[in-house]
Amino acid sequence: MEASIMSRIITPLAIAFIMFGMGMSLTLADFKRVWVYPKVILTGIFLQIICLPVLGFCFVSIFNLEPILATSIMLLSACPGGAITNLVSFISKGDAALSVSLTAVNSLITVVTIPILVTFSITYFMGEKMAAKVDALELSLGIILVTIPPIIIGVFTKKKAPEFAEKSESAVKKGTIIFLVVLASFAIYSEKQLFMEHYRSFTLMAAGLCFLSFFMGALVSFMLGLPRRIILTLAIEVGLHNSAMGIVIAISFLGINSLAIFSAFYLVTEYVLSGVLMATMNSPMGLKILGDEA
Repeated sequence: MEASIMSRIITPLAIAFIMFGMGMSLTLADFKRVWVYPKVILTGIFLQIICLPVLGFCFVSIFNLEPILATSIMLLSACPGGAITNLVSFISKGDAALSVSLTAVNSLITVVTIPILVTFSITYFMGEKMAAKVDALELSLGIILVTIPPIIIGVFTKKKAPEFAEKSESAVKKGTIIFLVVLASFAIYSEKQLFMEHYRSFTLMAAGLCFLSFFMGALVSFMLGLPRRIILTLAIEVGLHNSAMGIVIAISFLGINSLAIFSAFYLVTEYVLSGVLMATMNSPMGLKILGDEA
């Protein structure tokens, strides 16, 4: 009963609250920025929606991982960006406005792409019998319900009640952190045996995928000749995934708790690495990296 309440009520409410908090950081101008800076926005979308799943697939194929772990990595690869990217971009002296815009746009696009990628991954790695249990339409509707309405409510809350939004910002951020901890803890606790057996390999793979994602974002942006602040921002957007969404999809929508373990590990890993990045970019080394753009 407790597990059912957690998976069916608390975890969806947690991601909805996180999306609401993200919505309160957005304005309509963030969506309009897509048309003002199409090259940068389209590069970010291409990296997150197309390149991330390709990287995830190459990653699991090279290491020939077992079906559950391979599928869980593909699930995470289908969930780009998240509320954390906006904060990390801001503190790391990246382009916070670009980060917010990409997060907003990707939240709309992934409503379609996540069900497609999840269905493909389960079919490819776990077999058609398991994939037959997944209702792509129901999954898409579930993602819509926990993302789009909360984001819209957050946007209009900021627009119509800016003072309330400003005063509640600190509480919302603290609530987001609490919910993230709850989600990660429940994901690990529900599969504690799997956690105990593979925690070392999960940690190494999470760190490896995070570094590879970050590097891919930086490399592609550099090859396109984008400014250093944009390169940093896109690297952050690609490197930090929406781990909370991966956990909620696995537990609440798919009912396969084991698929949430890697997302939980990645959540912890990306927070640690984000702390290192923010400290580095605010040091003399960081100022040298950005040069005149700092």
